Amino acid sequence: MAAVKGIYELTVIINGALEEDAIQQVVDRATEFITRNGGEISNADHWGRKRLAYPINKKHTGYYVQYAMVAPPELVALLERYFHLDEHIIRYLNLRLEEKDLEDRAEMKVRMAAEAEAEAEAAGEGERKEGDDRGDRDRDRDRDRGDRDRDR
Repeated sequence: MAAVKGIYELTVIINGALEEDAIQQVVDRATEFITRNGGEISNADHWGRKRLAYPINKKHTGYYVQYAMVAPPELVALLERYFHLDEHIIRYLNLRLEEKDLEDRAEMKVRMAAEAEAEAEAAGEGERKEGDDRGDRDRDRDRDRGDRDRDR
């Protein structure tokens, strides 16, 4: 009986001191390892170089990559061993996602999109009001200048 595949989210931090091509080689090797061992990557999101919140192995920057994948449970142990042995990978976190988590994420995306749209509409109205205020300020400034000219 074949094992049921699970949905996983894997975040990897690679040594940020490496050159771009060396980082790409580490990412390619990790991607190839996942697919060779029965995993299917649905999304690989490269966050890029970020400053670490605290030094890890005397390193202050890391290159972040996040994978969304479907994989058999056996792959998790293999990945942990692989990442532990790779000297360029300084941290990793593998999360198994349940259907409820995926539903919550979908709802969150819809909610955030609606909030962003509402903010954009509010900003558009705010710009029009600011324009009106500027007109009032300009009118007041011109009136004040006229008063000063008459006083001279």
